Amino acid sequence: MNIPFEIKRLFWVSVGTIIFSLGISFFVIPAALIPGGLTGISLLVQYAFLQLGISINLGIIVVVLNIPVMIIGIKGISKTFVYYSIYSILLQGVLLGIFDAQDNLFGNDILAASIFGGLAIGVGASIALKSGTSLGGMDIVSQYVSLKKHISIGFVSIIVNGFILLLALLIFDAPIAFYTLLTFVVSNLLIDQLHTAYKRVRLDIVTTCGDDVKEALIKQFIRGITLINGIGAYTGQPRQILWMITQSHEVYDIKKIVIEMDPNAFITMTPVRHLNGKFNQVIMK
Repeated sequence: MNIPFEIKRLFWVSVGTIIFSLGISFFVIPAALIPGGLTGISLLVQYAFLQLGISINLGIIVVVLNIPVMIIGIKGISKTFVYYSIYSILLQGVLLGIFDAQDNLFGNDILAASIFGGLAIGVGASIALKSGTSLGGMDIVSQYVSLKKHISIGFVSIIVNGFILLLALLIFDAPIAFYTLLTFVVSNLLIDQLHTAYKRVRLDIVTTCGDDVKEALIKQFIRGITLINGIGAYTGQPRQILWMITQSHEVYDIKKIVIEMDPNAFITMTPVRHLNGKFNQVIMK
């Protein structure tokens, strides 16, 4: 295990979780909006208990509802991916508990709250995804359902968030449902721009350990690799270039393996918009 890489991953998961939690606590909840995913379901559960005269901290509900989700994830998805997600969920529980019942920073401006809330959620989720993990909740469920039932993750997300939006429309006023939808749109557009879990990318890896790196990557990932011999123009020394197409959520772990074998490796990443040929889409690991 490369300890510096894992510390870096833990740091970025923490940053993403903090941004996400602050966005929920200071923008979404004070404006009486409903966030997407399991956090939104947790908020609806909290609202249901309040109607019965029972007040439960949102952080506790988030952690409790995520317990069965984490069990599903550990059994059906990569343990590493889930372990970091568990850390994120526990941190969310603490932060949402601490910052419960905040005032709306924008006063009565629900539009501004929905936009900034969506931005914070999108940035936080993107940072976690770039680190090879997630903020937990429906990300884990979507991964599991997609793996078992061969249904796209995006479709699962649409179904869940559509259900939350319908409940918001039935329980709250129509404007609340509209601004909740706006928060969904802003956050998902941002995630799509900053990071989409299954976006394909091209990696060019220039290294002096091409054969060893190739063997390590082929052993770890279901990916084809083209190996090209080259010469450094400045040094005149032989180099090998590994050319491969992969998914963006795999980049973090690929880079980790390459740097472990060759700390001086040169790696570039380019988005792939069109692809013809066999390509294996792999569930997050």
